Amino acid sequence: MYFNADGTIQRVIPTTGSSTGTNLAGSATASTSYVSSWESLAAINNGGTPANSQDRSHLAYGNWPQQGTQWIEYRWPTAQSISRSSVYWFDDNQGIDLPASCQVQYWNGSAYVAVPGQSSCGVNGDSENVVTFTSVSTTRLRLSITSRSGYSTGVLEWKAFQS
Repeated sequence: MYFNADGTIQRVIPTTGSSTGTNLAGSATASTSYVSSWESLAAINNGGTPANSQDRSHLAYGNWPQQGTQWIEYRWPTAQSISRSSVYWFDDNQGIDLPASCQVQYWNGSAYVAVPGQSSCGVNGDSENVVTFTSVSTTRLRLSITSRSGYSTGVLEWKAFQS
């Protein structure tokens, strides 16, 4: 459990193994605000299990040289019921570092809004950062990622679990 700057509690569970439940990411179409030409957006939902945050064996998504807030997104043709998400961050020990913060958002039919009961998600390296929230029914899920000053961000695997 972590405390946010405003004093609220965030429920983040870093784990070393994969989460249980049905991962909907594999059936989604992924998109992003930006991906480096030598990295791959396909990395985020290809089902890889990283050994650590530098593991590129299943590809890596990175948005170098972009800084600030970037996003990755899943879209499904029909609404999905989602109550948990996890992300395994990519850190190349160069221009891509662990993010300063992130937030899981869903499409409410007219705009992206934070999932209920969650203000941010975990930013731990070398582990799967799992966050649970009140179930949402949506056709789009977005991970908004804010970089640390002077760095870009990356993801090795992002999962979205069916409620």
